[in-house]
Amino acid sequence: MNNTIFQQNLIKLRKQSQLSQSDLAEQLNISRQSISKWENGETTPDLTSLVKLTEVLHVDLDELVLNKHPQTDTGLKSAIKKATTPDKADQDWHENHRWRQWYYQPITNGWEFLARYYWIVLAIIGMLGWLVWGKR
Repeated sequence: MNNTIFQQNLIKLRKQSQLSQSDLAEQLNISRQSISKWENGETTPDLTSLVKLTEVLHVDLDELVLNKHPQTDTGLKSAIKKATTPDKADQDWHENHRWRQWYYQPITNGWEFLARYYWIVLAIIGMLGWLVWGKR
């Protein structure tokens, strides 16, 4: 861990959160002197203390230790996500419309079959017509 980056980030994030060394130490259940030693670079925190720090300061571990900020979504990523995520209106339509009930009921006569599968019937008629009259 690069100590100077961690020291600078700890001081900056603690001040951004408007916490004194004593307040931060109290939330982490450690002494104020430990916080002071971390900020001065005399010692480094253990992993459990780092995890608690990220929770108290509301940052990622990478941001605290390496000063790497999480990448924000690009416009393209957010547009794709928005387009592929069904919204409330889509869900309501699929859940509440009667076509689902009608579609999954058993077929009781030829008209219902044609209403559901007209596109297959038309494709078969077209292929047969092409085979019979297309070779003349």
